[in-house]
Amino acid sequence: MDNISEQRVCIKFCFKIGKNATETFELIKLAFGNVALSRGVTFDWFKRFKDGRISIEDDHRPGRPLTSKTNDTIILVREKIRSDRRLTVREVANEVGISIGTCHSILSDELGMKRVSAKLVPKLLTEEQMEHRIEVCLDLKNRVSNDPSFIKSIITGDEIWVYGYDPEIKVQSSQWKTTNSPRPKKMSSGPGKHQSNAHCFF
Repeated sequence: MDNISEQRVCIKFCFKIGKNATETFELIKLAFGNVALSRGVTFDWFKRFKDGRISIEDDHRPGRPLTSKTNDTIILVREKIRSDRRLTVREVANEVGISIGTCHSILSDELGMKRVSAKLVPKLLTEEQMEHRIEVCLDLKNRVSNDPSFIKSIITGDEIWVYGYDPEIKVQSSQWKTTNSPRPKKMSSGPGKHQSNAHCFF
């Protein structure tokens, strides 16, 4: 049973136990998250079951293809994700023109991808910045080795830019990745319109 069929079964179950359409939609979102059916689709299927429908299968449509999971569709989904890894399943499905269940199946089964949240790190340093820090540390180490009294003349200091910013929640930072690609990272605080420089010496 595919993802869409599972959700239709859940909608039918909610109707059977006396839930209304709004309660059913909230439960579907809670259970299926990003791949949940839209409010309109959920309400439509709820009404169908309320009107006496029994089957969860789509109505037969002449000329409709048996499946939309073709090589061309898989390539389109891959290109969409590569252009923006933060797209949701629903957004990709709408742009490619396939169902949410098919899109989720392509992403997980065919492309081997999963959606993960960015790892929170204090700072994102460039290669040049990391190399510079190593050089400074090695230089200080050599000076102390040549002159042990040198360490007494060191004044420890630091500086940091204090930003005013809009925090990004965990869901907003999530994106698609393959099993071999590294987990995305984000700074614990990002730059904004207002900023000031703070210095500390001790």
